[in-house]
Amino acid sequence: MAEPAIKPAEPKLIKTIDVDHQLGCARFRADGKVLAAGAYDATVRLWSVKDDALEALPSLKGHNGWVDALVFHPSQPRLFTADTWGKLICWEWKDEANEPRVKWSHDAAHDGWIRSIAISSDGHTLATCGRDGVVRVWSADDGKLRHELKEQNEEVYSVAFHPTDHTLVSGNLKGTIRIWDLKQGRTARTIDASSLYKYDRIQDVGGARYLNFTRDGATLLCAGATPDGGGFVQAKPRILGFDFKTGEKKIDITLGESKDGFVYEVHEHADGFLMAVTSGQPGNGRLLFVQPNETTPFFTGQKMANCHALALHPGGTLMAVLATNTNSAGNGRRVNKDGQYVGNTSPIHLWKFEA
Repeated sequence: MAEPAIKPAEPKLIKTIDVDHQLGCARFRADGKVLAAGAYDATVRLWSVKDDALEALPSLKGHNGWVDALVFHPSQPRLFTADTWGKLICWEWKDEANEPRVKWSHDAAHDGWIRSIAISSDGHTLATCGRDGVVRVWSADDGKLRHELKEQNEEVYSVAFHPTDHTLVSGNLKGTIRIWDLKQGRTARTIDASSLYKYDRIQDVGGARYLNFTRDGATLLCAGATPDGGGFVQAKPRILGFDFKTGEKKIDITLGESKDGFVYEVHEHADGFLMAVTSGQPGNGRLLFVQPNETTPFFTGQKMANCHALALHPGGTLMAVLATNTNSAGNGRRVNKDGQYVGNTSPIHLWKFEA
């Protein structure tokens, strides 16, 4: 892990872009010129990134359910998207003047909700996981299935590749993190993150919700929460960090109270600190920056409600945070003056790190 800066730069909220539907995930393209977000109307929303502004591009259509997971190729103009009906699509830009087209797709890559998607740093291998308890490994080039890993027996929330040796890891509902031996098609070893899980009121709560590596690959970060109960989003946001070689727990940070819910994403900044977004009960949600060896955030962005996705621009100065409209009642089923039910939306908050 990189040495933390003495006083890291704090970002400034520069603008908010309204979107007409709720969004579930977002990422910048490797060249930084496009922002993509998965929407709950079965589309993929695209924006052209110019300086500090976003210009809307035509949406991509072809999914069946919520687009809740996506990832860009690390070097090629390709985008991989997945939905809650189990469909997986690879889109490709032929040139900047044209809209991306489908390169390959699978209507039933999983039986139901695809929770997470990851690509290896060399761009050759794609991994997906979901509610069916299966991790599948694909060729990113042609979409051929390479491996089908079925040892989980639980819903799998997250997959990630090690940044240098391309080792695949996954995290499930019970907080079991598996490190996979793809040559043998089996688990090589496990890491225990079960403190992120609780069985309460006949409900399974929590799990290893998001996995990510530090930039040097030495530490595996796991995002989730300490569940207090099986009721209404009663959980304290929490980040765990494990030495990837030994499995020893090195980081354990709680970032709020029971109303604050889950850490949905965690990323390491180039300056060595951790960036996280949280979402819990309606109106609660924050952008948080914390040093890995401390327990109190040195920056908190509170001008947003229920933050559930974070995308850092490749240039490192621009950041997009997906949140929820501030007047949300939690379920998005409000009746307006015309008697229409109005769903939630996801404004995109753009933050900029000042030099």
